[in-house]
Amino acid sequence: MLYLATCAVVFGAQVAFVAFSHVKMADFYAGLIGTPLVIVVVTVFAGADATNTMTLAQRWERILERAWAIILLDVGLSFVQISGIEAMLSGASNAGDTITGFLTLLLSAMLVYAEPFTALERDAAMLTLLPFAILRSMMLGWVNISRIFSLFAVQIAVILGSILVHQAATKLLAGAATWTDLALGTLLSAPLAVLFTVAYLDTLTQEHLTTR
Repeated sequence: MLYLATCAVVFGAQVAFVAFSHVKMADFYAGLIGTPLVIVVVTVFAGADATNTMTLAQRWERILERAWAIILLDVGLSFVQISGIEAMLSGASNAGDTITGFLTLLLSAMLVYAEPFTALERDAAMLTLLPFAILRSMMLGWVNISRIFSLFAVQIAVILGSILVHQAATKLLAGAATWTDLALGTLLSAPLAVLFTVAYLDTLTQEHLTTR
């Protein structure tokens, strides 16, 4: 219920921002900020529930403390994914572009643990939080590389599905794609955050077992 309520509140704020602000590309900025807010709330609560750590007050404190970092990470990962997809699509007749696009998307898959690390790591220093989150995610990726490919497949499926929904909404009704994109992006971010958090915690356990 908390996750659904979070998605509803964030989507409502996005709708209000797009409807009443006079900023160019308001829907783009709404999605850019709204989705990470859902991610940080869901990740902190899912991680704390799974590990039986942090009181309710500590969870909200962590969310307020790390939200900025999740926003920056999510924006960066989104641009990496978009670049990879565009390279693959534009490289239909060029093997080099296709390979570059695939490697770019694979890089985004290797960074899937960066957001859970950022939200859940207790002893992280704020100044080095983002670079260490990226490095730590890539290190953990090699602990269970088959899981990375599975998460990679999930990411691709979600991205392609979102593109198909966007195209269908555009054909159905002018302007509908804006609201469909915001609603779908906000709603899907919650289960994906839970999936990545569980995968992150399980991979940490595997790493501890192999280093004993």
